Amino acid sequence: MITKIDGSVFLELMYSGIKYLDIHRDTLNDLNVFPVPDGDTGTNMSMTLKCGYAAANNTKSTLSEVSQVFSSAAVFGARGNSGVILSQFIKGLSEEFKGHDYADSTLLSRALANGCSYAYASVAKPMEGTMLTVIKDASNYLASSLPLASIDEAIDAFIYEAKRSLSRTPDLLPILKKAGVVDSGGAGIVYFFEGMKKYLLGEDIELSESISTNAPLDLSRFNKNTSFDYGYCVEGLIQLKMDVIDFDLEMFKKKISKLGNSIVASLERDKLKLHIHTKDLGRLMTFTQETGEFLTVKIDNMTVQNFQKQNEDTEQHKFLYSEEPSPSEFAVVAVAANPKMQKRFYDMGADVVILSDISPSSQDFLDAFGYTTARKILVFPNSSNSLLTSMQAASMYKKAKVFVLNSRSSVECFSALPLIDFDGDIDDAISTVNDTLSNLYQLSVYHALKDIKYGNKHISKDEFFVLSGNKILNIDTTLNDVTLKTVKQTLNKNDYSVVTVFYGDSIEDDYISILYEAIRALGFDIEIVFVPTYETVYSLSMTFE
Repeated sequence: MITKIDGSVFLELMYSGIKYLDIHRDTLNDLNVFPVPDGDTGTNMSMTLKCGYAAANNTKSTLSEVSQVFSSAAVFGARGNSGVILSQFIKGLSEEFKGHDYADSTLLSRALANGCSYAYASVAKPMEGTMLTVIKDASNYLASSLPLASIDEAIDAFIYEAKRSLSRTPDLLPILKKAGVVDSGGAGIVYFFEGMKKYLLGEDIELSESISTNAPLDLSRFNKNTSFDYGYCVEGLIQLKMDVIDFDLEMFKKKISKLGNSIVASLERDKLKLHIHTKDLGRLMTFTQETGEFLTVKIDNMTVQNFQKQNEDTEQHKFLYSEEPSPSEFAVVAVAANPKMQKRFYDMGADVVILSDISPSSQDFLDAFGYTTARKILVFPNSSNSLLTSMQAASMYKKAKVFVLNSRSSVECFSALPLIDFDGDIDDAISTVNDTLSNLYQLSVYHALKDIKYGNKHISKDEFFVLSGNKILNIDTTLNDVTLKTVKQTLNKNDYSVVTVFYGDSIEDDYISILYEAIRALGFDIEIVFVPTYETVYSLSMTFE
């Protein structure tokens, strides 16, 4: 039983919480209201916390200092709405810990309550039935349970009410009730604190991989035909089998030089430190084992390292921008999910385009802002899940005034960006975008990943369905039928003259001409435009004007 938290225990609690959250990351991602491949709550919460832990892991100091380092890194690394809310929750926690070397259950309760306040303040219009409600209910319950003798009891109380609150989220948010799910962010909070509880119980949580914020290796780039030209970098500490007085270091170097290069070898008493680049790993190991046994050994494939470095250098241009920024009154920053749309938005006038197939972090937005010299910046987040992140970055950036537009998809950006007068006034640009978005009627066609019941509607796996906001318009077994049915219904009810069909990565170009003729055969006097977006979330997205 722990009665106080110091800096070291704080880190252990965070680490255990992150690991347990990470284990359930896919579960959280799957808590979609709709069965589409855009669930990323678990990923965003996990990556946000990992940034905090990576920064604070080597901070051996007081609770105050460790929590401050963790909080700052989490804020900069926050991804998605859930990540921003979580990072602000941690920030409020750390602010209450300021100046304290330790925290008992009473201080922890105050810190959690302060974290709740920061979390609510991060959202312009807080909505109940979300992770905010779970944090609020749990921290209030903990406060009402004081005094408590230990941190264990405090965490128990928080988890107890967090679970009860999570079960109530469908009653507070109708969209959750219709889909028969609980709030994914709230579930993430429960998993996070349950992970802390496991540390307090002395239970170790095993992960299939260590916590890291580095991008995973793209294994698809290697196969049986790959030429591994660079060999291996081997570093290790060898325990000599002989007396050190009998070991000839110079002769060892001479012999081992036949097996590789970049050799560095030195003796530390009866231990041999070795660094070598070799293409013949087997012969190297046989030779060194004649001398001694490796106490530690690190082997890196240098072909893979070279690939990763090239990948980092090119990285498909995470930020696409001009080396000579435009002298216009304002700059435009946009987000693209793939390189082709990144180039298209840049060619359409955006000054900086962030390439990110997941929600960009706050730091990504800050970096993008830094690539402009304008005193005013317009931001197209292009995802409802990136709105809070971009707004958090905007509040942190001091070199320009940043305006975040309510652009929730690449389709909306594509429609509004060409209408901006980049040499004009920023207020006119904002007005133009807002008018365009408010007059744009948008529908999206998705391919269901699983069976789901939404209200009185049933969607089976592999069926196609059409969404307008949170309303399901049509469901059918084929993409063609559901699309044509929806277009016909929409044009019968409204006097639109232009239909723009944005098609995603799953749609073959050959199908587009077939769909064009099918829509034309409906008999409406309209202009039909097709635009490839290479998106993976939806099959088709349509705008009507």
